[in-house]
Amino acid sequence: MPNNLDIPFSYYIACVIVCILILEALSKFYKNWAIPALAIYATTIIWYFTEVFYTPERLMIFDPAILSTSLYQVIIFLIGFRLFLPSMTNKFVNRVYTENLSNNPNKFSFSPDKLLQIFLVIWIVLLVYGISQLDWDIWQALFPKGGRWSPKLWNRGGVGQSFDFITSALGYIYALICAMFGVLIFFQRKTGSQVINFLAICISWPAFYLSGTRNAFLAVAMPAYFTYLIVSKQKLIVKLFVSIIAFATINYLFLIVINFRNTGIDAYFEGQMEMSEDIKHHGLNMLEELCYINTFYESGRLSLQNGMDYVAEALNIVPRFIFPDKPLIGNEYNILRNPSSGIQATISAGFIGRGVLNFGFPFGPIFVSFLMSAWSGFLSRLWIQRDSILRLSLFLVGLGITPNLGRDITLLVLWPMVFGYFIINYIEKTEKRSHSTNSSKPQNL
Repeated sequence: MPNNLDIPFSYYIACVIVCILILEALSKFYKNWAIPALAIYATTIIWYFTEVFYTPERLMIFDPAILSTSLYQVIIFLIGFRLFLPSMTNKFVNRVYTENLSNNPNKFSFSPDKLLQIFLVIWIVLLVYGISQLDWDIWQALFPKGGRWSPKLWNRGGVGQSFDFITSALGYIYALICAMFGVLIFFQRKTGSQVINFLAICISWPAFYLSGTRNAFLAVAMPAYFTYLIVSKQKLIVKLFVSIIAFATINYLFLIVINFRNTGIDAYFEGQMEMSEDIKHHGLNMLEELCYINTFYESGRLSLQNGMDYVAEALNIVPRFIFPDKPLIGNEYNILRNPSSGIQATISAGFIGRGVLNFGFPFGPIFVSFLMSAWSGFLSRLWIQRDSILRLSLFLVGLGITPNLGRDITLLVLWPMVFGYFIINYIEKTEKRSHSTNSSKPQNL
């Protein structure tokens, strides 16, 4: 093993359990919860299983007992999630309106072409407003230079500090629309719509990549990838080949981001800086964070939050100028991990780690398994409504942002889905009223 990391037995137990759960979900692919569950298993693997091989040196600083305890917490999450999954799915699915979708023409009145037109209008309005906040610098808005510290669309503080929440809200809606472009292109049948859809992607997506924030780009790109996997009728071997090529490409693009996100990508093209050969992806260290959390608890330096982090997340919707004393998320842990930065540094504790921070062991992982089973249930609800392309599109967007929940179950990740759900309900109700009005008009004989 590289760097002689002593892998605890609990890691192998976790590997066996997650493999069994994946095989079970594949064997029950007809179940409504199968696809969401697979996405959550993949999320768990990405954030808690790869670090042992990818950056083992970062785990060697911990006592082997701490590492083993952390992995048992991952195991508890996996088992708890699977136990909660059926009941939570049933709760969400049973709340679906009782009428048969096939007898509801309003659900079928949206074509991909019409949806593209609706989203293009919203996108253009938001884009024009965003460009106006950058002094009408169109090039900087679409292809931001200077890395993550440069001016860009939806920067907080751009409209006035007291109304940063408006900027953030518009940014989440903009990201949702851009993600929808990646989904809809797989449903377009008209050449003209395909071309327009593709151009919208080419214009809108580069800003997310050039922003230097990988999760922002993944939030708009991953829904397109999942749409390809689920909707495409290509053979499995072809999808596997495409997935390998896509992974290699994204991997290289993100390595560029890591190298140049503080200077801007111009340095790469101008040859001012060279790619470091030994550079690795940062941020895949949620197992490390879980070990830190357990270490701090064992030493008595960290106290249980008793759910206050989740309360702070729920209060995220309230602007700070209205609620100046709004609690900070994970402040005690942030200071322990980065004492010199204080509240300026927000450390992602990982979705399991955040549960342990709040409720300890074993209740923390169990609570998180409940939350993730609820998320899976919500996605399952959208999946059974897939006869509506609106609902199917939102499902695919939700599936695409699921990996980002691995760093933290936070509204910062979920806001696009929240806004998307309200937007889709509004569009459906508007269409229903329009259909009812047209149906009530007398027909000429």
